[in-house]
Amino acid sequence: MYNDNKFKRKMRKMTLYVVRFRSEESSECNMAHSAPCKHCFNKIKQVGIKKLIYIDSDGNIQKCLTKNYSTNFISSGYKEYARKNIVLQYY
Repeated sequence: MYNDNKFKRKMRKMTLYVVRFRSEESSECNMAHSAPCKHCFNKIKQVGIKKLIYIDSDGNIQKCLTKNYSTNFISSGYKEYARKNIVLQYY
């Protein structure tokens, strides 16, 4: 599917919005850090998404081209997989 030229053309035009909210009701701004982790970003690059918009650790909206984004962050879910020696199959 990822090798399909029509699919790749559509993905190059796409902007991915990543937003996460805290469950705390007392906070003025409930938006939380939502930058893609290393594993998610690898998949984003694989499918060819061009732009990312996410919330940084200070609560600011960040916009960037995928080619200018980099991260070594590993999400808590993937850390748990590693702790339990679970190997994920990627397609």
